[in-house]
Amino acid sequence: METARLLIRHMKEADEQAFIRGIADQALRTAYGFPAEMDDAVPPQIFRHFCGLRNAFALVEKNRGEMTGFLLDTDPELPEETRSALPENGHTLAFAIFPAFQRKGYMEEAMRAYIPYLFSNTGTGYIHCGHFTENVPSRELLHKLEFREYSKHALKDRIIVDEIRFRCACKFTENSSCVHISRL
Repeated sequence: METARLLIRHMKEADEQAFIRGIADQALRTAYGFPAEMDDAVPPQIFRHFCGLRNAFALVEKNRGEMTGFLLDTDPELPEETRSALPENGHTLAFAIFPAFQRKGYMEEAMRAYIPYLFSNTGTGYIHCGHFTENVPSRELLHKLEFREYSKHALKDRIIVDEIRFRCACKFTENSSCVHISRL
């Protein structure tokens, strides 16, 4: 998948060093929930774990060929009471932009391409994203993308605010969001 500036493709072994450099930043580790202190063996293990996921994508800047961050599309891991009230076929999206590329709109660009793809091509009923409460840029991005708070639950001893976006009967277009936001 491509956007104006990005190639969104499955992670591959050649991305490992860019990934390790990207998650070396302490602020990113904190924002994403990685341990602040980790020995040199841990980042490659995280990378291999991500590469083993069905839908782990590298966000690569087309002009320079550099990995700017990642997007993970996984099965939702929500508390039963939350999951049981939602439609079938949900997706959880987790994402990060490496520090050198933050605040330049890369993640918004990637999400504006990937979300319509999910709704149009996979029968997705809803998309779930979460953010650590102190990660203001992620919260702002999700609100800009018209996600709305649905529930809260604790994960890794910190509160995650669950942001849910539902599918509606109309199609999500490039120019406007036609996705209905509701609370069940």
